[in-house]
Amino acid sequence: MKMSEAKRIMDGRTKGYRVHFESVQGCCLLGDFFPDRGEELIPTENEAWYLAHRFASRTRGRCVNIYVVDEDYKPVEGYEKIKNR
Repeated sequence: MKMSEAKRIMDGRTKGYRVHFESVQGCCLLGDFFPDRGEELIPTENEAWYLAHRFASRTRGRCVNIYVVDEDYKPVEGYEKIKNR
């Protein structure tokens, strides 16, 4: 492991973010996210939330439970307080 990676982990910094969502597939929900594996992550949490809100406004009724996760797919702090619009 590189020293920069170790410092990032110790400082609690993140490399980037993804938007997680579930799409309605009949009577089931199918989890997904963007950007996909291998793609560049969204650089800031604010930008990720902006994209999440835009995505939510265009997928109403088709996608639910939209929120931001870090590079380890863990929801960001306070995600549960954000309401889908």
